[in-house]
Amino acid sequence: MAGKHPKHPATVHFPLTFTFLTGALDALYLASVTPATAGFVTTAFKTLDIAIPTSLLPTLSYYSTILTLITAIPAVISGALELQPVIARDGFGSKKAQTGVLHALINDITVFGAAYNWWVRRTTTGFVPDTTNVAISAALAVPASFFAAYLGGQLVYQYGMGVGRGSGSNAKKAQ
Repeated sequence: MAGKHPKHPATVHFPLTFTFLTGALDALYLASVTPATAGFVTTAFKTLDIAIPTSLLPTLSYYSTILTLITAIPAVISGALELQPVIARDGFGSKKAQTGVLHALINDITVFGAAYNWWVRRTTTGFVPDTTNVAISAALAVPASFFAAYLGGQLVYQYGMGVGRGSGSNAKKAQ
């Protein structure tokens, strides 16, 4: 990928968005069927004039899980291709390589969580999540993805990952 614009930054927005959407929809569904919070959700939907029935939330989150998995493929591949030259050059001893590997591992965990949720829910009537699915999508994947995104920003802004490539200038190559 040397000499070209880094592809990874352009591929990460969709899986991050779909991961958040899945977690939010699952958490909202759980709140809509939990007696202590169901009334609040119903009132909020009426007040905000949201015409989506809460019974549709599991289907929406199931399909956003599929979109997470599909859009994660180019993000994972491009990320691995971006990180590989750093590891080849520095090994695992540099902070840049260590941050890159941690970034990748955290994102891989969220992708495996999405794959698990898809696999478990694919045969469930109405794609209804159980509490484990909600814990994975809302309590694990969302904060993990945002932390991994923070690490991705750190790779660019602190360690210069991808900076200066393809610019045609004499800028120091970060790769």
